[in-house]
Amino acid sequence: SETATPMSCTSAGVAVGAACFAAAAATASMQQGARRRASKVTGHATAVAVDVDTDCINAIRFLAVDAVNKANSGHPGAPMGQAPIGYVLFAEEMKLNPADPQWVDRDRFVLSSGHGCMLQYSLLHLAGYSSVSLDDIKQFRQWGSKTPGHPENFETEGIEVTTGPLGMGISNAVGLAVAEAHQAAVYNKAGLPLVDHYTYCIMGDGCLQEGISHESCAYAGHLGLGKLIAFWDDNGITIDGHTELSFTEDVVKRYEAYGWQVLTVENGNTDVDAIRKAIAEAKACTDKPTLIKVKTVIGYGSPNKAD
Repeated sequence: SETATPMSCTSAGVAVGAACFAAAAATASMQQGARRRASKVTGHATAVAVDVDTDCINAIRFLAVDAVNKANSGHPGAPMGQAPIGYVLFAEEMKLNPADPQWVDRDRFVLSSGHGCMLQYSLLHLAGYSSVSLDDIKQFRQWGSKTPGHPENFETEGIEVTTGPLGMGISNAVGLAVAEAHQAAVYNKAGLPLVDHYTYCIMGDGCLQEGISHESCAYAGHLGLGKLIAFWDDNGITIDGHTELSFTEDVVKRYEAYGWQVLTVENGNTDVDAIRKAIAEAKACTDKPTLIKVKTVIGYGSPNKAD
């Protein structure tokens, strides 16, 4: 289930549109259609509704699945659960330009749960970044590849922050948001917002357990970083197993005590509109960072591996 890179998906200084992901998903659908036409079985044409969101999200999921399967190594479960979040961010919300990955006022994205890096590689590929080709994805986790087992910002253009140790990514995201706020205060003038971008982060339960995330997130609340939006992939899983084994604190109350706005998406597996609504609400709150608790199932869609 290979997916071709959509062409001409960018325009200078603007966000990548959902059409880029739709083009990739359509390519996969055409490949499936060609295989069906090759069959001796014939049938009548039937009008069916096309759910572009679902096709795009599944394109992300199955690039991750195929890469992990080929490498016989890696973590497909997190990308499968987090794909809807990544889709909404890269296809609709984020301000970025794949033709100029170092554009100064781009939105920043940090994958704190770096072991699920095939999510990020899939998103970069489908968004049109030349740094992650289909051949690079086929070389996932191989020696010398541009798609190592954890994101490396010195290896792959489009990766903002090297992540691996849990809690490190969200802490770097806080730092990026601090930098945005400071530069905006220094350089922006009335009617001339030279620095005006958001920092987004996806983190898991393991990141929330780490002490470094406690310290950095408390600092973010203290500073009132309204352009920091973090997604908690609340799938109830840590390396120990289900979270009831070792992680039962009330995370929502903790972040509210830090001074964050906390929102909840009850069905992060399929309710894309709820993710959109939560992001809009997060952006409307300008004096607090926002934690969006997104309930997901790890490995969503897999008949034998989910949860």
